Amino acid sequence: MNRALVSAIALALAGFSIAASAADRGVSNDALRRAAQAARLDQIDDFRRQCGDSRSVEQWLKDIVGDSARSIRWSGGRCQLVNRLNPLDAGSKWCGQAVIAPKQGKTATVEVFFEKPLKGKPGEPFAFRAIAETKDGPDYMRETYAFEVNWKEMHVRGYRPPANQDCD
Repeated sequence: MNRALVSAIALALAGFSIAASAADRGVSNDALRRAAQAARLDQIDDFRRQCGDSRSVEQWLKDIVGDSARSIRWSGGRCQLVNRLNPLDAGSKWCGQAVIAPKQGKTATVEVFFEKPLKGKPGEPFAFRAIAETKDGPDYMRETYAFEVNWKEMHVRGYRPPANQDCD
């Protein structure tokens, strides 16, 4: 077989594998991506629920990173930010992720966990997870506020975290 034919077959099989894995999960990766962008903070974070913060994750993330990010790349699929030793962090087959590339420094990732899909649509969003570089090194976060403070400390010149976490 010539190289071009082998490459074409490999690409076709890879595409089939990705499509099959999405079908096995009961929802498309694109649907998970869109659902993560549209998920509301009050659905995935207890503090944001108490404050009545119903912004979408996409809008919140844009508000936080502002012009300190070079790009935000969204995707959907199996959860990536998992810790199988802790059931709260075990993840599932259904997540939406955003990889944030800062203008300087290492990328960060935020992820929205979803319940099992229903009729080909993502289930309810139920958790937030993130990993990002902090002033003390990389950290795994479960709250949007932790991500917000750590991102700004690393990427917004002169940022000082508030003395207390409040709804403002």
